[in-house]
Amino acid sequence: MNRTEVSRTTKESSEQWIEKFPKVAAMQRDPRGLPIPANVSYESRTGKPIFAITDPIKEIELFCSQKCAVTGTFLDTEDVWFVTTPDLAFVPFGLLMEAPMCGEAKDFTLRVCPYFGIPNYNRLSDKQAMAMAPKLDAKSSGKILQTPAEFAAVRVSGFRGEPTAGGMRYLPSRHYKKIEFWKGRNCLRVIDSEHVMAEITKGIQKASEMFPRSKWPAWAEMSVDGHLNGHWPWAQPEMKDFLLQEARKLA
Repeated sequence: MNRTEVSRTTKESSEQWIEKFPKVAAMQRDPRGLPIPANVSYESRTGKPIFAITDPIKEIELFCSQKCAVTGTFLDTEDVWFVTTPDLAFVPFGLLMEAPMCGEAKDFTLRVCPYFGIPNYNRLSDKQAMAMAPKLDAKSSGKILQTPAEFAAVRVSGFRGEPTAGGMRYLPSRHYKKIEFWKGRNCLRVIDSEHVMAEITKGIQKASEMFPRSKWPAWAEMSVDGHLNGHWPWAQPEMKDFLLQEARKLA
């Protein structure tokens, strides 16, 4: 699907769904009527939003103020979601590319068009992939130019963010509260309660087969050992200033 087709289908889907999502319906719109996510960049000359590029400074301001990256509204700790691909969601080496959002933004994004709220289609970076499986073909890692076949939406119990030269990266606590698998704008299955841990265990086993757990980096272990449960950036007074400082160094 080329960019023109993506734009057309996104607009059609947006018109169909937007009134069913009050927070999204209240968002600022572009001339086409599409809601503008709170974390997007703007073209300096024209002032037009660039949907495909997020602004790391805005993202930090938003999540450190306990706000959704898409709607800009309050982010309840019982409703913090990340939308990503299954490999990044469950393999501990996967750093998430997309900013935390509320459940309403998650539903709207996945029902309308993933390009709306989650423009970065990276699975494992080359470095992560090579660390996990040195013989892995380079074509299977790095930037994905087409929409992944399936998305995983995970409701988290904590996370931390880190600015990088390529934008913000997020390390969630992989003690997920709920998991949803989406394909073709439809939620295929939902996993919650005791079944969540079984899904997480599969990811840990997969990672261990690729790379001995004894040699995992500390941050990968941290994502599965419960250390990040209840870890919210907005609850740490100095975190916002620190992250903004680091992000500006990379700008």
